[in-house]
Amino acid sequence: MPESSDIQRVELINYKNDAGKELLGLGIELSDDPDGGIKVRVLMDPQVVSGVTVTPLQQSSCCG
Repeated sequence: MPESSDIQRVELINYKNDAGKELLGLGIELSDDPDGGIKVRVLMDPQVVSGVTVTPLQQSSCCG
């Protein structure tokens, strides 16, 4: 991933541990890929999220 200033983080699930500290349970980081598109990194706490599946979307023509 590029430098942290180029990364956008989206936190999807947060939780508090026993000490009351808020922690990230599930999030994603997005950054531009110099070769085109967007790089995505999934951040997950295995105590909160048991698994992540990535499913590519099937894009179709909008007008055909």
